[in-house]
Amino acid sequence: MSRPAVPGFFRHLLLLWGLRFDIGLNQGPGKSRLLAVGAFLASSAPGVFFGLFFFGLMRLGPVARSDVWPYFILNLLCFVTFSVWVTWPLLSAGVDDHSELSRYAAFPISPFRLLIASTVASLFEPRALVFYAPLTGAALGFASVNRLWAPWLAVVLYALFALLCAAWSRVALYAVINVLREKRSAEIMGGGLLAFLVAASFIPPIDTSWLTAVGTEGVDALDMSLIINAAVALGRVPPGFFGDGLGQLAWFRPRVAMAEAVGLLFFAALGMGVAYALLMRFHRQAGRAGPQSKDSQDGNPFARTRTRFSTLVTREALDLWRNPRARLLASVPFILAILLKLLSGRDLFVFLLGASADTWLMGGLCIYGAVVIASTFSQNTFAYDGQGFAAFLAAPLNLAEVLHAKNRVQAAAALGMAVLVALFYRVYFGFGTWVDIACALAAVVGVLPILLAAGNFLSLYFPVKFHANLKRRDKVPLTASMLGIIAASIGCMPFGWTLKLAGKDGPTWQSAMMIALCAGLYLAIYRASLPLALRLLDRRREAILQAVTRE
Repeated sequence: MSRPAVPGFFRHLLLLWGLRFDIGLNQGPGKSRLLAVGAFLASSAPGVFFGLFFFGLMRLGPVARSDVWPYFILNLLCFVTFSVWVTWPLLSAGVDDHSELSRYAAFPISPFRLLIASTVASLFEPRALVFYAPLTGAALGFASVNRLWAPWLAVVLYALFALLCAAWSRVALYAVINVLREKRSAEIMGGGLLAFLVAASFIPPIDTSWLTAVGTEGVDALDMSLIINAAVALGRVPPGFFGDGLGQLAWFRPRVAMAEAVGLLFFAALGMGVAYALLMRFHRQAGRAGPQSKDSQDGNPFARTRTRFSTLVTREALDLWRNPRARLLASVPFILAILLKLLSGRDLFVFLLGASADTWLMGGLCIYGAVVIASTFSQNTFAYDGQGFAAFLAAPLNLAEVLHAKNRVQAAAALGMAVLVALFYRVYFGFGTWVDIACALAAVVGVLPILLAAGNFLSLYFPVKFHANLKRRDKVPLTASMLGIIAASIGCMPFGWTLKLAGKDGPTWQSAMMIALCAGLYLAIYRASLPLALRLLDRRREAILQAVTRE
């Protein structure tokens, strides 16, 4: 019998796209493919508006006629797009995108070729279409008002830039999952956060005095040498090779543009090599069992629980505490706060929002910390503890107690996270009043019931398998992610509306009371929806068990 031919690269690409679409659809009986396609289009829709906005901006008369602004905008968008791509695994705790190697272990596909196909496939996901939209619109707008020497070379530059971003995003992703796989991941991340905080304290803040000049005298008061130097500096780093390459083509310097294309290719290949090394290290480590130790009676946290419900709460709290993804999520708001101070971002918000700036910033960081903790685990509440749901079904207990315990622990973790972020903001920035803290925490109390209510139903209808050792983990379906985003948006509306009414004068205690009243309404909605969720849990217990234990 002759050996079957190995599929080609594009066949591998189609396999990966099909796999990701099936995961996004959570394919099975009763699942609507039309709903998955609609969710894909809806999640990609913001990219259309971003692209059109920057396309129009580049064609705007003052920008199009300028010798500086088009290149500054292009290079800045290149840097921002690259930065967002690379930091996205950290910002979203996206540790789900490494599963293809284990899924295709039995297929005749080399790991490196699979990595390349997986990286290319990631460029056509909804988030990629949104991330690249501003730069795409700006590049098309630039090309529409400037004659390029070779448009085909501009397309090559764009493709190489996209590959550069995807490759180094994989480096960040695989570095994160290698850290999470370590036994002392909490200490590593805590030490890294402390080192980042110390290093950031030695970096001088960015001068934002020009904001005052612009605010009083207009853009004409801006020192253009600052913009010119920034455009040149951004064009000299690898992500800026694309923007600078377009400029070289507009100046009819094809050799320089080709050299920058070679530079993009080199750094993209370097990123792929580093990503491959990190991925192979992860899979070698994932196959090894760590040393096991016996828990003594004194170290057993369940020895002192008096009731079955308190035992369930303790178990859920320990599972959440030991979860590698929870550790990653807990560090994100603090990293964002450090970056915000390092880039003097607060000054920009004060310029735009006046006395409401600290409320917006503190509330935004607190809500973000609470949302990523609550939504990540509440939307997959029966599977984030591995095979825990199977143990619950075999135990002589009511599943209603299990759901109550999970909701209570998830809410407590999210609220505790918000309190820590608020205190960190007040101490680290040195700004923020009691009113700001009250508004921020009231907003968190308001968003949590909506997130938990939505998470309960999403966990019932979109359960996905979870591998606690991070060797492989299914993605939450795209439809579930979109519904979760909608629920979080609804929960945040009272905070946004209240601060919009407060304007630049800043919130008052009446503002905090308005947010608290809305939080009470959301809590009533959660309590009213809970009995229905419990009834559905009894009906769908077998379907959930089959989904979270499948191979």
